[in-house]
Amino acid sequence: MKTPLRFKRRPATALVAMANSLSMGDAVPGGELSQIIGAVVLDQAERAALLAAIRASNDPDCGLAVADLLAAYATEAAEAEAQARDADQVIGQWAQRLAAGALLASFGAAIAGTVTGGLAFGLTLLSFSGFIFATASRIGGRGKMRRRAQARESADSLARHVLEAGKLRKEGK
Repeated sequence: MKTPLRFKRRPATALVAMANSLSMGDAVPGGELSQIIGAVVLDQAERAALLAAIRASNDPDCGLAVADLLAAYATEAAEAEAQARDADQVIGQWAQRLAAGALLASFGAAIAGTVTGGLAFGLTLLSFSGFIFATASRIGGRGKMRRRAQARESADSLARHVLEAGKLRKEGK
């Protein structure tokens, strides 16, 4: 089980601090950065706090750095979503074919008289469990794809808002 990341500050202000740190050439751990961005893009309050933190930042290019980090996160989320979609199709097709083959084999054994009585019934039930596995795996895969798609869309949207806020800030000065 993954332990929740505990931030010393709000994820939004941590993201701005990391963007400023990156612009100064400092190294930032990628896993921690992904967790912080994930916490920001999926929470409305953190999204608003991010825009406020960028506006309050002394670095005029902070918004560009944050937008770049968000765009990179969105690209990674899109790749993860595509991998989950591919895995869902492969696992789903494999499980359906395996279950169908087992079902046909159990019916064939029962019809041929090789297996009779409770054993034939048990083999048939066992082959039906393959269909249940196929359905469960597809449902789990679809949930992952949905969460990754939401994270990607949210990161894309937030990157656009950050860039737009940066344009408005420059026009206002």
